[in-house]
Amino acid sequence: MISVVIPCFNEKENIERFPQTLFPALRELKEDLEIIAVDDGSSDGSGDVLKKFEDLKELKLLSHHQNRGMGAALKNGFSEAAGDWILVLDADLTFSPKDVRLLIENQRQNSSDLVSGAPRLILDGLSQVPFLRRFLSRSANFLYQLALGIPFSSFTSILRLYRSSLLKRLEIQSDGFEINAEILALFWLQGFKVSEAPVSLSSRKSGRSKLNLRREAAAHLRLIFRLMKLVRMN
Repeated sequence: MISVVIPCFNEKENIERFPQTLFPALRELKEDLEIIAVDDGSSDGSGDVLKKFEDLKELKLLSHHQNRGMGAALKNGFSEAAGDWILVLDADLTFSPKDVRLLIENQRQNSSDLVSGAPRLILDGLSQVPFLRRFLSRSANFLYQLALGIPFSSFTSILRLYRSSLLKRLEIQSDGFEINAEILALFWLQGFKVSEAPVSLSSRKSGRSKLNLRREAAAHLRLIFRLMKLVRMN
């Protein structure tokens, strides 16, 4: 079974599109699925919209009373996942749910333990992404590659497929956006097999980005220094 974990924070308008976008794409996979949506302290009614989908037998809703960060939401979702595989999607739908099949195909072709969606493997894969998000992603990827020597094009992508048994063995510390980079680095450093699948990343159709450049840059730098210590210990 595949557990689909979706962190949600103030994404009411995008969540309202799930019946037209997310749910049909997941059904087309024809896989045994559960969907775990984590409302991370939303104040815009996102949780109320999610409750409208409670009649879906595959859906499990988790809720935080206050915003704790993407990393905290994901870790909560991971702990509740029952699947052999854990798929992560963002509620803003900037990664198309239709591209999930590319990650599954890549895993089966490469026997990978982690497959990451990688817009940089497509010539125009980031053409619709706002400058601020492109800048942070490009800078973070360069620093991770330089500091850790991991030949990966996208450390910060949230669109991922993880082997659940290995993911749950990790001691993940990040509570923010940087969790995606931390998980990738930990998989690599422990010798698990990782691969990338080319996918496109689009701009938002609705809502507002939660990205804070100063805060996220500082979080990534702290994580890089912590991971460099692990590299030296290896």
